[in-house]
Amino acid sequence: MRILYTPVGDTDPIRGCYDGGMLHIVRHYNPDMAILVLSKDMEQKEAANHRFTKALKHVKADLDIKLIHTGLEDVHRIDILQPFVDHFYEMLSEYPDAEILINLSSGTPQMKLIMSYLSVEHDAVRGIQVDSPQRGSNRSEPAVNDNEDIDIIIENNFDDQEDSENRCHEPQMGYIKRNNIKQSLHTLITSYKYKEAISSYHSYKRTFESDVANDVLPLLEHAQLRLGLDYDDALQKARKVGPTSLSSLFTDKELRKLHEFLMLMEVRLKQGQIEDFVLKTTPFMYELMRYYFTKELDVNWRQVEKKTSKGVRLDMVAFKTQYPKLYESWQENSDTPYLQELQVSFYHMLHMIEDCDIVDSSLLKHLKEIRRIERKIRNKIAHEVVVFTEQDICSAAEIQSLQFFLHQIKDVFFIIVRQEKQNKLIYDTINKYVLDQIQ
Repeated sequence: MRILYTPVGDTDPIRGCYDGGMLHIVRHYNPDMAILVLSKDMEQKEAANHRFTKALKHVKADLDIKLIHTGLEDVHRIDILQPFVDHFYEMLSEYPDAEILINLSSGTPQMKLIMSYLSVEHDAVRGIQVDSPQRGSNRSEPAVNDNEDIDIIIENNFDDQEDSENRCHEPQMGYIKRNNIKQSLHTLITSYKYKEAISSYHSYKRTFESDVANDVLPLLEHAQLRLGLDYDDALQKARKVGPTSLSSLFTDKELRKLHEFLMLMEVRLKQGQIEDFVLKTTPFMYELMRYYFTKELDVNWRQVEKKTSKGVRLDMVAFKTQYPKLYESWQENSDTPYLQELQVSFYHMLHMIEDCDIVDSSLLKHLKEIRRIERKIRNKIAHEVVVFTEQDICSAAEIQSLQFFLHQIKDVFFIIVRQEKQNKLIYDTINKYVLDQIQ
């Protein structure tokens, strides 16, 4: 459904034997409905000879016309025109799926200003300007007098001829809010809020089509999917940012999943989502330790784990038989009573390697420190029902900052995977490129 929302002025419906703005838009855009917002003066003119509705019906007989009587008199005062805005939003609420056209050329200068604002404020709204036949002011042409025969005026309208010119155009009004759009987009991207950034970007692109690089949207979509840990689909959207490959450093699928999760943790910390970051440290360290046991200590988890009614558990009898040194280290260092079935955790795996002579001492030291910090933080969060600041958490864990804690975790990760530590976050690389493109 297509709706024309229009003020009405003294150039409507016809002036100097040519369409006024309202009538010309109906002629060339063929809306299903026209909503006319009338001042008191225009109400009286319509009541006298139905000039507006007659002219509109002449151009489009099946046009649904709604008249809004505002009773406004001092229409040169912009603060008086609030009803023009209120009725616009009522229309949007009543017809949420309609295509909205706004007439930018009828009414007082103050009405035109409000119409322009509404067309800028809503990207889906199409603001339409109608040039006068003179391509300038047509004030020299007299308005329709109240005593003139509206039927004769309609009959002598030159725009009613088949070869008449279309004087409508849709001005690109987005430049008015260019800086606001750019600032919003900049804030969303630097906050890693890619879903919202994509929505904002569509507004930006509609406004500045020629200024936007073709790879900006695919990169934002890549970042959104990747942050949702959908790596494969992310690569389908974009594989490079400039000359830089977006592929993971790791070809090993398990390592890649761990690294993607680690980057997600870093983003959460940068976003200030402290509790989410803290909660993610435990599953990350658990999975990292399982990987380490598999690759470095040759532990085959399938041979020593079994499904139980409580979930997957470590069969301690089988574990003791196959990995006696790891079992002895656990038994020596853990205060957990002997169980035939153990729910493995980072805590238990740490004890399993404490007395293992093939484990690098520096790595073990790092792991113990991470476990100490993790335990203190989790205890702090678990036993107090309050909102915690980073300072509260760092004070309880006796660390400088959560960024310091993250770097300890990253140190351990890169020691285990035997690669040089990478501090450049792929999302920051994407962000910098995208922001450079929309400056």
